Amino acid sequence: MIDRDRVRTVMRKDWLEVVRSPQSLAALLVVPAVFVVALPTVVLLLARQPGFVESADDVRPLLDVIPAGLLPGGLDEVQQLVYVVVVFLLAPFFLLIPVMVASVTASSSVVGEKERRTIEGLLYTSLTDRELVLAKILGSVLPAVAITWLSFLVYTVLVNVLGWPLLGRLYFPTWTWAVIMLLVVPAIAFLGTSLVVAVSGRATTVQGAQGVAVLVVLPVVGLVVGQAAGVALLDVPVALVAAGAIVVLDVVLFRFAVGRFQRERVLTQL
Repeated sequence: MIDRDRVRTVMRKDWLEVVRSPQSLAALLVVPAVFVVALPTVVLLLARQPGFVESADDVRPLLDVIPAGLLPGGLDEVQQLVYVVVVFLLAPFFLLIPVMVASVTASSSVVGEKERRTIEGLLYTSLTDRELVLAKILGSVLPAVAITWLSFLVYTVLVNVLGWPLLGRLYFPTWTWAVIMLLVVPAIAFLGTSLVVAVSGRATTVQGAQGVAVLVVLPVVGLVVGQAAGVALLDVPVALVAAGAIVVLDVVLFRFAVGRFQRERVLTQL
């Protein structure tokens, strides 16, 4: 049986350590700022300029491959291009936010404590290995999900305000985005964190532990490419299947992380 109070205590301690680190805090802010504010703002402002359609040659082929029903009716070409970019092309980038945030906090909470030599006292507590690993994972997952959801709120307001002069309607979010935010984001944050925690017992530097998050980022990048090529468009069924597959991986990787965690090895590295 997991002691929830002890798990919450470790989670709060880990998050305070991240907030107090200027380097970690900066990393948490840069990724959302780029994908949530900078990219959509540039696209929506450019869409108001003459010649936008001609400058969007890389996006226009998508209009021919998107299945009927995924695009609202009554939109001209400029409006369709804006809708495709905001709703489809930028969606996978949001999956990078929980992965990057969780990897930063997870590596800091395990390897960072080893570097600061503050983890020894925690290892001598009565926490079981399962409780300790769960606390380390949730201490990274919950802030990552919270930051992603806050970014989603900012993105929603931004694209509707800047897109209103172009589309004349509130067009975001969609049901696909609801599934992504509620199911896929928590699942992929847990996956990335579990992977970092699983290797943190052997990692000696924070950067080395963070590097393993690339294994989760690469499929997300592949999804970005697939969206841009019109090969794998995220819709509700695809998002639900992705969420289910990631949850299965979460369970497997969590068990692996618990089994791999060895207090004696961590203590010998201090």
